[in-house]
Amino acid sequence: MRSFLVILLIMSLGSPLAILAGTKEEIIRLQSDVLQLHDQIRMLQKSIDDNGAVFRSLLEQLNDQVAKATLSMDGLNRSLQAQKAGVSSSIDGVREEIQNLSVKLDDTNNRISALQQKTEENQLKIKSLRTLPATTGGEIEPDQAYSAAYNDFLMGNYDLAISGFQDFLNTYPDSEYADNAIYYLGTCYSEQGRQEQAIQTYDQVINLYPKGDKSPVAYFKKALAYRQLERNTEAIVTFKRLITTYPESQEAVRAMQELQQLGVEFDRKPSRRR
Repeated sequence: MRSFLVILLIMSLGSPLAILAGTKEEIIRLQSDVLQLHDQIRMLQKSIDDNGAVFRSLLEQLNDQVAKATLSMDGLNRSLQAQKAGVSSSIDGVREEIQNLSVKLDDTNNRISALQQKTEENQLKIKSLRTLPATTGGEIEPDQAYSAAYNDFLMGNYDLAISGFQDFLNTYPDSEYADNAIYYLGTCYSEQGRQEQAIQTYDQVINLYPKGDKSPVAYFKKALAYRQLERNTEAIVTFKRLITTYPESQEAVRAMQELQQLGVEFDRKPSRRR
């Protein structure tokens, strides 16, 4: 009986002990869970702090980039403003230049009109000079006849000029304009591509008027006519003769240049004029 009572007591006490044991385990488990939660909270806080630092760094970088972009935009704006001002200034300059060119063009047109009027007047004078002997029964003066042929030469009327110079030379062979008339007659032939006739005519100037002012240029034009005919040997001889005969003339300098172009070296030694 007594043993039974002890057993009952033990049994009655066994339940609270089991409860206490179970509660302790729960507490330990809860404490473990709490610790894990604390660890997770710390890790989360650390992650938040790290991310916050990253975000702050990114934000600072972004602010720096925005500031740099703002500066670049300001510089670009100033550059665009300067370019705009420069373009505006250039446009104003172009407009002013166009106005100046317009004024010059008007002036040129006026001069051309005046020149055309003078040309027409000269043509009328030439026409009147040609018809004067037939209408009056008299003769024109040598300088008038020469001027008529010379004006035809200047205007490129080479056939008329040739006829005029030939008539002048037949009528006034001893005129002071005779050497000029022969020279321009040769030039008319040269302009028409009649180089052989031009050479013969230039020879008349050289032989008949060796001391005239047209002789050096006649030599030079004769040499050029030879070059047109691709007779370079004769052209070289003529250039050299020009240099030695008229060493102080401008044509002698030009002849030296022509010889250099032909690859000819020439020792310039002046000689007496004929």
